[in-house]
Amino acid sequence: MQQSRNTFILKRKYPVPLYKKYETRAKLKHKHFIYELVEDTNIKPQKKIDIVLLENVKKIGEKGEKVSVSSQKAYETLILPKLAVYATPENLEKYLIEDQDEKKKLSMYSSQFVERTMNVLSVCYLSLSMSMDIPWIIEKWHVRVSFRKLGYIVPEDAIILPDKTISGPNLSIENKEFYIIIKINNHEEVKVRCKIHHYTSDPKKQIKYDVPFYQLKNIAIFPEDQSILNSLPKHRLANFETNDYHNQ
Repeated sequence: MQQSRNTFILKRKYPVPLYKKYETRAKLKHKHFIYELVEDTNIKPQKKIDIVLLENVKKIGEKGEKVSVSSQKAYETLILPKLAVYATPENLEKYLIEDQDEKKKLSMYSSQFVERTMNVLSVCYLSLSMSMDIPWIIEKWHVRVSFRKLGYIVPEDAIILPDKTISGPNLSIENKEFYIIIKINNHEEVKVRCKIHHYTSDPKKQIKYDVPFYQLKNIAIFPEDQSILNSLPKHRLANFETNDYHNQ
């Protein structure tokens, strides 16, 4: 359960009568508990903040540009996934690009197909089927094979794995997620969501689910990656199918 941060500012419709220091406070009447709404912060327009983009972001701006967006949107969709930083004096000096020629150079994709490729890869949801019986460590070839099952040919030198090792079999990470980075033309980068699934040929030990893997809970193997995983796009079918698992 997430804590609500809504605030309602109220005032009494009928002021409470004053009393002197030596007098006993009068008992409040029913009318003194009638309040009028002064402000509902939930519908109050959010304050915009300045950020500096670390990557090109569609419909927002280009890498090195300072933009103003609502505080919630900035934090959830840009700061957490490391697409931008707050426009502090230090970050402005480090990341702000004011030279127009440099901006033009950075805003150009390495090829005409890169933007479409990034959009396609960003919604990929890799299910890595790992042995329940034989020890393993996640390697690039596991990712390459999973991409091939989806119909994409991704060379291993374009795959960047997490810094921390993921090994098994380990049922504590069953259905948990991590993300990888795919480098395109050794220039652009895109994050891809991956989920671990243990497999065995023994029917008695096989793990089965009533819903597709992309409708199961999105829990990170490494807790510090949860915010980034939450910011990644969901599977394209997840928005159209009922997720009974979440309602249990």
